[in-house]
Amino acid sequence: MTKKKMGMLIYRYNENEDLEVFMVNDGENMELPKTDFISPNDFEQGTGIPATDNEDVIELDGEEESSNKGGVKHIAIALEAKMEQKMKKFLLIKKEEGNYVAMKEAVRKVIPHQYAILKELKDILMERNLTKYL
Repeated sequence: MTKKKMGMLIYRYNENEDLEVFMVNDGENMELPKTDFISPNDFEQGTGIPATDNEDVIELDGEEESSNKGGVKHIAIALEAKMEQKMKKFLLIKKEEGNYVAMKEAVRKVIPHQYAILKELKDILMERNLTKYL
């Protein structure tokens, strides 16, 4: 049986228009902040913020991690930093436990199964930015 684990990915563009993501450092690795939510529906019900058809919320599929005990499907909700205040009480960390990291650095240091989530966010935002100027 596959369990779901959902992360919360908060992103922003710095003054140079470089993409940064909020990451928590656990000593050796960096990872996405954890939440109690297990699905986009759970997120929507818990926060009152629509998870679908909302340009401020991006659902990320991630990938499945297999083991002898079953699989874990890692998914995430990505929010732009302007939504951070609304989400503060739903994150299982304090702001001081993490910091914004350049996407290039985050991709190199992240836990392997979260790489797919970061790559998907980068691809979606790149596509959004390209279509904005069409």
